[in-house]
Amino acid sequence: MFASQEVPYQVVRLLVEHDRLDILRTEADSGDWQCGDALGSELLRRGETEAALAVYRGFAGSGWGAACHRIATILENEHGMDRAIEFLRPYADAGQRNAVHDLALLLGRQGRLDEVLTLLQPCLTDWFLVSALVEATAGGDRDDEVTAALMDLSGPHNATQSLATVLERQGRLDEAIAVLRKAPRGSVDDIERLADLLAKDGRESELRDLVAGDGAEHAAYRLADLLEEQGRVAEAVAALRPFAEDGNTDVAGALADLFLRQGRIDDATEVLYAGIRSEGGAHGCTRARLWTMLIEAGRLDEALRLLGELERDFEGQEENLQDRIWLLQELGRDEEVLALLRAHPRAGEGYWLCRQAAVLTRIGRADEAIELLRPYATSYFVGDDLAALLIRRGDVDEAMAVVRGREPLDLGPDPWAGLGLERAAQ
Repeated sequence: MFASQEVPYQVVRLLVEHDRLDILRTEADSGDWQCGDALGSELLRRGETEAALAVYRGFAGSGWGAACHRIATILENEHGMDRAIEFLRPYADAGQRNAVHDLALLLGRQGRLDEVLTLLQPCLTDWFLVSALVEATAGGDRDDEVTAALMDLSGPHNATQSLATVLERQGRLDEAIAVLRKAPRGSVDDIERLADLLAKDGRESELRDLVAGDGAEHAAYRLADLLEEQGRVAEAVAALRPFAEDGNTDVAGALADLFLRQGRIDDATEVLYAGIRSEGGAHGCTRARLWTMLIEAGRLDEALRLLGELERDFEGQEENLQDRIWLLQELGRDEEVLALLRAHPRAGEGYWLCRQAAVLTRIGRADEAIELLRPYATSYFVGDDLAALLIRRGDVDEAMAVVRGREPLDLGPDPWAGLGLERAAQ
């Protein structure tokens, strides 16, 4: 299991702003990557390249893929691609995933495609390195070999799309489309890629067939884009509307965006509001999109009116309170917001305490916010916010004591695993 005791991001940024690089260095030396990365970036900004490299080398020595990437980028910028390749080679030879990826791209940019193929062909069970193969060989003369290598793949989720991309850039559009048509329809990415190719080639009737078949809304987005590009707005609306009316809030958002591009904010409001109601009022992303749109249009009163209807029809939903707080804050009614937060049944718990502290800070009562949070300093997330407030007040040493005194947060398996940021490849 992976337990995080790293300095939180907001505290790291504040330490940079307050020029406390000494603290960042201490934490980086103890293995805190966020502090090390922030320190390295700040040293680079100041022109201290060798010092930044030294920081990153400390992490690269433990196998951190992101650190290797930073070093290679610096070396390329300062000394050219050959130095970056020289640095990456031993890490790639050891199987470090990020290093293999970055080395392939550098070799590709130098036109060394034999080496790219030799490096990557044994690694094509990994989607990340399949993507690197396609990118590194773009513009070269080895697409027949790349196509052959991709033809045999069945594991990586991006195998079909990657093959279609290489076929397309060879001018073999019909074959690219055929490959995507044969792909299992469980992949939304493959459907969207097929729709994109059909639209690029002006195959409207085939695109409509895809929408009517198993492409559904995933193909309808591209059909609507194509029709809108041609000025056929009513048809674009008609392509999306059935899916929105069936309760698909993602399509409702796309249709609202289309209306907004046409200056039809009332229609956009209607379709988003209908989408919220179709899901029982609790779809947070659609609600946020609606309120943001109305706020940007200066229509806060309308937002509050619609929220009032949702509060009446979907009584007791947490989203209603969250959104009322948001809209009242937009109106500057902070005392009302504080009253709502303090009246909440869980007002004494971490999340709600932090919300109260944020409001107090915004209205110039930061000392009160600190005192509110201080009794809960060992709570992981409350401690984060308390430490940030203390740094802003200038109490950096106390803030770091809070950070170090927080209860560890158990994140389960290593969160870096599989992201190309892992420590050492196994």
